[in-house]
Amino acid sequence: MNKITFEEYKSAIRVKYEVSKSDDVSGILLNPTPAQLRNLCLMKLDKSLTNTDGDLYRIFFNVKEEVDLRKTIENFDIGKFKPIISFLKGEKDSGHPTRIELAAVLVNFNPRPYNKYLSNGNSNENNNLELPSLMENEKVADENLLLGKFIEKVAVTGTDGKKGNNDKTGKKTALFCAVVLSLFFMGYTVKGILFPKKECMQWEGNHYIAVDCANDKLGIGQLELIVPIDENIMKLNKLDSNRKLSFFKNHKPLVWYCKHDGVVELFNAPGFHPETGKPLKPITKYMIKKYSLQK
Repeated sequence: MNKITFEEYKSAIRVKYEVSKSDDVSGILLNPTPAQLRNLCLMKLDKSLTNTDGDLYRIFFNVKEEVDLRKTIENFDIGKFKPIISFLKGEKDSGHPTRIELAAVLVNFNPRPYNKYLSNGNSNENNNLELPSLMENEKVADENLLLGKFIEKVAVTGTDGKKGNNDKTGKKTALFCAVVLSLFFMGYTVKGILFPKKECMQWEGNHYIAVDCANDKLGIGQLELIVPIDENIMKLNKLDSNRKLSFFKNHKPLVWYCKHDGVVELFNAPGFHPETGKPLKPITKYMIKKYSLQK
């Protein structure tokens, strides 16, 4: 069972940032500045923080319990927000746990902090892998029990449900029923082996497809990666740049882009490039004009 790494946690926060900046009514996350992130911290403080987030605030801003947190944030060196901005935009990585956790708070990523995300991820993984197996075993046991009782009844009473003297006929009928029902139940087992439930996804061409998880490519940072299905990421599609596209709606981007091998590739949603792992950026009028994307 693969343990969720801190790198995966950071990648998930960046994906959440790409989603949040499009939905952020304040506009702060769309193109944040250090001063704006400080203001966002104050806004979240006013809405009240969880105990965990409050402890994180005091660690990041280096505030003791008896010192007023709001006043400290207002006078805080905003230059210390720059690494967080670089991290969220994918411009520069960060291994500083406190900065990463504050970034998670600012983009409202859940579950947080990392230890909770790790626990939740392992719990989900256990549920996905172990619970179906237990349920399947119980189902087979119940089916076998019902089959045994049915065969026993037919052997004793016959197909009409009445006890009679024709034992040979009853036994033959019971044997026939046993074979038929065994083949019936076996069909479900064979179906599960030949056509396993697809609970993972893989990038293929211009979209994700559902695939079987039983593959040694499961992991992070590989081409044609197979990962557990995420319904939000599953919706990501690469757009045909040769077709006429609507790039904006109410001044908000509808298209995201990333340069791959010198070519600008367009996508229908924020996130990360499925092959390179680079963050997708919201389209701009400058990019549309520079690369003649408007048909």
